[in-house]
Formats: sequence, structure tokens, C-alpha cells
Amino acid sequence: MMKHRGSTMRRRGCLAAYWLAAVVFGIAVTSPQLWAQGTGAAESVLPDPQQMVRVEAAVDKALEYLLKHQYPDGSWPSGKGVNNGINSLCLLAFLGRGHVPGRGPYQPVVDRAVAFILSTQRGDGLYQTPNSWNGVMYEHALATLAMIESYGWIPTPQMRQSVQRSVDLIVAVQSPQGGWRYQPAPNDADLSVTVMQVVALRAAQNARLTVPQETIDRARAYVKSCAAGPGFSYQPGGGPTQAQSAAGALSMVLLGGYEDPQVQTALKHLQSTDYNPGIGYFWYTNYYAMQAHFQAGGNHWQAWHPRVRKTLLEIQHDDGSWPGLSEAQYGGEAKCYSTAMGAMTLEVYMHYLPAYQR
Repeated sequence: MMKHRGSTMRRRGCLAAYWLAAVVFGIAVTSPQLWAQGTGAAESVLPDPQQMVRVEAAVDKALEYLLKHQYPDGSWPSGKGVNNGINSLCLLAFLGRGHVPGRGPYQPVVDRAVAFILSTQRGDGLYQTPNSWNGVMYEHALATLAMIESYGWIPTPQMRQSVQRSVDLIVAVQSPQGGWRYQPAPNDADLSVTVMQVVALRAAQNARLTVPQETIDRARAYVKSCAAGPGFSYQPGGGPTQAQSAAGALSMVLLGGYEDPQVQTALKHLQSTDYNPGIGYFWYTNYYAMQAHFQAGGNHWQAWHPRVRKTLLEIQHDDGSWPGLSEAQYGGEAKCYSTAMGAMTLEVYMHYLPAYQR
């Protein structure tokens, strides 16, 4: 087991990571109201110290589990062969705890993961493994996000070229409707795939990569078209779901639509629905809902994060993994998908990545 840092070192590390992100990426500005809340609001995003110790311990146990299951080539098992979606989520879990390329106790794990994902990039910019299932753009968006976050620590011309080409591909395959679908072609669109491209594009903007404003504007219009009653739907015209309400709310915030009333409505919808590990797309919902509520702050954040934290701490296995639940097919025997997603959900408290800062 890796040694845990003391509370003073954690605070210093978090502050250093924050300022480095500010220099390298530029901190993502979301709602003006969030900034107006001031320091007191920033303090209230964290649980009490005892709970924070439990959160950090849970994340560290999860990373130890992922460490043990990484293949020598830097990839992770996915249940259906090596897959960049799983590889990227596992890498992001380490980055979200402040373990970065080129340094620290997890350097070999992180460096191997970065090298593997880079080795899968095609000439057109797509990060693709042979076992890409039906969701190539899911995997590409996650890989793009992981590589952009790694680029902050590997600011070489080669790395910049790689991530810019990956962003260019996302831009090129945006559908006429303004969203994205499973395959790298400008045809159909759905909100589930679109939110992943939105997060990747926002990271690209923070990293000062080239992202056309037209792409952002069209994406926001598409997400808005998925508004459905109290939340958001998978595609325009459908009914609201928990997973897509979380995805839609976060997308609108990251695309500059934080004042859209549908964001508030969707968050309240999520808070009013049943939250338990048996809901469909549990880990996906957790990941986006935690970030959406954090960005909203205030009463929204306070209404959401305590029950998520409580549930995740209760259901984590002794070996550090989280159960695959309804998405076990994505985790395989080694539950790398659910474990990475559980860690990333709790890492919103830690603010190491620009995406986890206001």
C-alpha cells in the first residue's frame, strides 16, 4: 500500500495543483454566481474532516486495486478485451488524486497508461483500440480528456500535436444536429455520447487548444434540444432519465448555459428521484451528477453529495473495488470500470483536475 500524505501535504498539494492548472490550462469559469459566493462557499464543498479521511482512504484503496490489475503494457481489462474507454477512466482516476506523469509513487502506472493510449492513435487523430465495441466516440472522448489532462504535465510539441488532432476529429465529426453519436461520422447524435465530447472540448479550451466557437454553440443548441420536462432525454423528443438529466445539466454548464432554467430544473429532478445502487447506469449517473451539482454549488451541492458519499463508502469492497452492479458487463471479472468511476466521483472533493474546480 502506498503511504498516505498528511493533511498539511494534501492541502499544499491541492493548492499547488490548483495554481499549476491555472497557469497551464486556465481555470474553467462557470457561473458568475459561484464566484460571488466567496471563500465561505469554497469551504462548504468539503465534508467534515473525519468524512474526508474516509473519502481519501476509499480512493487510495481503489487506486491500489487498479494498480494491481493494470497490464504490463499500460492497459486494463475491460471484460471484452482491451478498450480505451476503460484505460482512460483508470488513468483519470489516478490523475484525479493528484498522481501525474513523470513523478510520484504512481509514476510507472500513469506513464504506462499514457504511453499505451498514445500508441493507439490513428492518423486521423482517433484514439482507438481493436476492441472498441459499438461506442468508438465514447472511448475517443474519454481518451482525449485523459490525454489533455496529462498534457498539462507533458507539455511537449508531440503531446500537443496528439491532443490537438484528437480535438480536431471531434470537431470534424459533429453531426448536423450539433451532437455526436457512436461512430466518428457526422450523422446522428445522442446526449449520452455528446456529453463526453463536451467535457473533452471544455478541457481542450482550458488547455488553450483550438476549439471553434461554432462547435460549442451548436453543441449547446443540441443539448438544449434534449430538454424534456423536468430533465433531459437521450435524444430530442424522448422522456427524461436520471443519467441524461445529469449529463444534460453538466453539459449546459460547461457550454456556458449555466443560467438556463433547465439546469436548475434537471438538478431538482435528480434530487427528487430515488437514488440507490440499483438504478440504471448507476456509475455513469454518479460521475456526471456529482460534477453537475458541484458546479451548481449551494443548496444543490448540499442536497446531493452527502448521500452519494455515504452510499459509495458503504458499498466499496474490502479489496478497494466497487461492484459492477447493472453495468457488470463493462467491468469484467476485474471491476476496473466501476472502481475507476467510483474513485472519480469521490475525487470531485479533491479538486486536482481543472474539471473538478469552479
